[in-house]
Amino acid sequence: MTSAVTIDFHDTLFICDDWFLLEVRDLPAKYLDWQFARDGMPVSDDLRRRITTDYRALRQSVIESGIEIDATENVLRVCSTLGMYPNRDEVATAIDQLMREALSGAYPRPGAIDLLRTLKAAGIPLGVVSNAIHQPFLEWALDASGMADLFDVVLTSARAGYYKSRPEIYWRAAKELDIAPEAIIHIGDSLRFDVTGAARAGMRTVWLNLTDEPDGNCIADLTVTHLDGLAPLLFNCFKLRRVLGND
Repeated sequence: MTSAVTIDFHDTLFICDDWFLLEVRDLPAKYLDWQFARDGMPVSDDLRRRITTDYRALRQSVIESGIEIDATENVLRVCSTLGMYPNRDEVATAIDQLMREALSGAYPRPGAIDLLRTLKAAGIPLGVVSNAIHQPFLEWALDASGMADLFDVVLTSARAGYYKSRPEIYWRAAKELDIAPEAIIHIGDSLRFDVTGAARAGMRTVWLNLTDEPDGNCIADLTVTHLDGLAPLLFNCFKLRRVLGND
């Protein structure tokens, strides 16, 4: 019987498009805007294009290798490709500010809070497992929404050092929950990173299909199109049980 649930962050637990664009495309260019505005200089279109292209290439290499680096290291590396070597502490300060600005556009997906509260009330350990390069953003978002106390583990690719293209991030979450991977259900919207990734780690999976994508080759144990009413399905399909010691 299954005894814990983990859930993806972006597009599963939260809707946060501004943050996602920072993560996957805009962060280095936004950092240059921050730095150049401080110094009273504009960022040229050519420089913006070059650093964004280099950043996309870096992020793709992370996905392919499965070895993650945090937000500060991402910015430092792409800056170095252009012969720019900013101070690490300055970059970290800018990233915190930029990420906090994106927080206003983050809100829980409908049904998420009720799902988690139902599971928590039943004594089910909960964790977040997310491809994310700035761990604090998730913690701020959970705190702002009143969900921080619901989670036993919040694990990002930045903290784990692994992207969800590899099973190690899921094994790390299982270790921190102190529960075997096969006793965990992972919920997420990505077939590649949530369903296939978690299944490779030995977890059961729930695919949140948000695009009506055909699921002919889907290996998820359960497919849903929304989070409303998911808790009873989890109890019925996976025989969720309270973990000993959490009574």
